[in-house]
Amino acid sequence: MTMTTPASTILHMRLKNCIQTILELEPELSEQLWAPFLNNEISVLKTYLQQADDMVLNEEDVSRLEKATANFLSELKFTTQDRQQQKRVLQ
Repeated sequence: MTMTTPASTILHMRLKNCIQTILELEPELSEQLWAPFLNNEISVLKTYLQQADDMVLNEEDVSRLEKATANFLSELKFTTQDRQQQKRVLQ
């Protein structure tokens, strides 16, 4: 017997995945120069994660959040690579 997951549950899982992905980077982000500026945003994400199951979601909004998360991760990777290259040059 297979169970199907309602569409709204899938949207909530996708939203929580985006938020958790960013929150898992908190230790690494706290080492960055701009970390003080992210503290409030990290707190907001933690609150959203706690409230995610109660949110009314639609495909367009979740898809937009997934794209924003991917863009953020891409920018973070680019910034991290720059820092690693600078460290190598300085050593």
